[in-house]
Amino acid sequence: MNTRRPSEYDVEIGASLSADELTFHETSRVESRYGGGPRSEGTVSGDRSGLPRPVETGVVYEDVRVDYRLAARLRTPKEGVEEE
Repeated sequence: MNTRRPSEYDVEIGASLSADELTFHETSRVESRYGGGPRSEGTVSGDRSGLPRPVETGVVYEDVRVDYRLAARLRTPKEGVEEE
């Protein structure tokens, strides 16, 4: 029996990472964003454990997990967005 609910989004991308140990030899500024026109909407979410903000170079982090999700959908004109 399929208990999964239908998604309210047209596109969903998810990624997960887990590691017993993780060391950063370099760090950088990371930014997440998505683009779309006036007839699109979406969400970005992330969750992490075992990593502080910001991470430090040369430190061994243990028992690390990172989850990331991006979802988007197009709205139809009847949902309050007028045609151009």
